[in-house]
Amino acid sequence: MSLLLHNAFVHTGEAAFANGAILIEDGRVAWSGALADLPPDRTAATRRDLGGRVVIPGLVNAHTHGGLSACRCACDDGDLFQWAAALRSQTSHLTIEDNRQGCRLAVAEMLRNGITTACDCTRYGAGVFAEVASEMGLRSLSGALANSPELRPAGRPNWPLALDETDEAMARHGADGLARFYLGAHSPYSCTPDLLIEVKSAARERGLPFVIHASENRAETRITLERYGATPIRHLHRLGLLDRSTVLAHCVWVDEEEIDILAETGAAVVHNPASNAKLASGIAPVSALRRAGVPVGLGTDSVVSNNRLDLFQEMKLAVLLQRVSSLDGFAMNAADAFRMATSEGARTLGMERETGRLLPGMAADLVVLEIDHPEGLTPERVVSDLVYRITPREVRDVMVAGRFVVEHGALTLADDRETRPSPRRGTSHPTGTIA
Repeated sequence: MSLLLHNAFVHTGEAAFANGAILIEDGRVAWSGALADLPPDRTAATRRDLGGRVVIPGLVNAHTHGGLSACRCACDDGDLFQWAAALRSQTSHLTIEDNRQGCRLAVAEMLRNGITTACDCTRYGAGVFAEVASEMGLRSLSGALANSPELRPAGRPNWPLALDETDEAMARHGADGLARFYLGAHSPYSCTPDLLIEVKSAARERGLPFVIHASENRAETRITLERYGATPIRHLHRLGLLDRSTVLAHCVWVDEEEIDILAETGAAVVHNPASNAKLASGIAPVSALRRAGVPVGLGTDSVVSNNRLDLFQEMKLAVLLQRVSSLDGFAMNAADAFRMATSEGARTLGMERETGRLLPGMAADLVVLEIDHPEGLTPERVVSDLVYRITPREVRDVMVAGRFVVEHGALTLADDRETRPSPRRGTSHPTGTIA
């Protein structure tokens, strides 16, 4: 079955076409470009006129915690450690079914917001997000983050449980075409060196990415320095954990030498500007990281440290924060942010050959947007609007793997009534039940 999307302003992630078209076959892009250049032998069984709307690659949310979406507004104040302490009473009794409901809310919100790929983190139920995401049509990289209970207040051991859950999830969902998995650790300050090495070794044995939070907060950096005599990035490097399969969330507090280490090892970074700002963590040196050749994707983090799963917001904040922190109006631009939310985000997760651009052979993951301009659409105006002006309200349709999972703003593979917050029993909040 083939489908031709036409009469659209198509931005493939590399080039833009005012009267563009995309030919989709077997869930992949077979051809993209100006409609006038469509080869005469490339016919389609079905054609869809997009009425001049804008088409872009699906957005990549490279770091989130979907299971916490049932806990939005649980804690809106404090720095990372103050916030985590206040949040603990709200999340310590969550069940796997609570996790599943949070994942459904998160996946629904992300799809409606034009996100077609997400890297999800949890501590228990490593396969839950993948199961929910695949059912609803979202591409995922997911797993669980191990932690050492002796280093994490009120922590419970979750290793080797996380390993067993991940192996089981891979056996169950690994062939569905949308779900991929990683093995990860929460952070250098909440995991012993032995556990970090063990998790990374298990990831290497299985050919999986290794995901970890690192250098998010200044106090975290001080803890690691006092405990191990090295900052988080240097500590991870000494343990031999940094390579092209390593994905580090945050990296706010890194110096020039650590940036060089990341570049030399090939490790990737996920920037979470809204979450870092909300938790008073600081501003990651994104411009310096990218200049050094470190892949940097964008993430929303969870709704308890952000409140929105909105990469349009993250793109704008990413640019503005780099400029205001450097006092340099050229520190980063809209095109940089657009790449971080698409092709560079996919590269961060090791999925650059699968998604992030609308080129032949790539998965047909795309977003149809209602964008117009009083002087007409150009590549520069479209990218500017994507980053600085529009919100998820402009998302009309979303396609993943050649299948529309959102049409006219509504989910196609899930009942909207099942993706709305509902009261959760057993966990109270000072102002009432968290929905």
